[in-house]
Amino acid sequence: MLLAPPSPPDFVPLDPRVIRLWRSTGMIGVGILLLMSLGPLLGLGAGLLGGVSRGFLLWLPLAAMGGGWTWWFPKRRHQAWGYRMNARVLETRSGVWFRVLKLLPLSRLQHADLHRGPLERAYGLASLILHTAGTHEATHVIPGLDADEAVRLRDQLVAAGGDDGV
Repeated sequence: MLLAPPSPPDFVPLDPRVIRLWRSTGMIGVGILLLMSLGPLLGLGAGLLGGVSRGFLLWLPLAAMGGGWTWWFPKRRHQAWGYRMNARVLETRSGVWFRVLKLLPLSRLQHADLHRGPLERAYGLASLILHTAGTHEATHVIPGLDADEAVRLRDQLVAAGGDDGV
């Protein structure tokens, strides 16, 4: 009698606080772009359209689209992200439009780093950066982990990693 192989565990989602982090960083980026575009659009409105207020009317839809994008996209990105691990492989999935599935054989893991920028620290999050042997796609990043979970996962991955002599 053949036994079915055990089903893989479900993907573990990122911490939901990463949505707020991504919204914050998105608003900073969009805010900078909007400030940089305000002057040229006001100038365009004054020169070609007959008034500064018409240039402002060109800028408002850009601001609305940027704000809408930074509100909608992080939640969708969070839904697309996940990871799971067994005794031999760490699998990550990501990508909203282009789905990316990555397999990291634990025997190829060389070292693991934690990254916590100022905004990540403010939200209590960390990114786990995994380095493997090779040149192409040799670094894997799992963003948006609870800081304690990132430490636990790092330690678990390092303990499970093999010794392939690289």
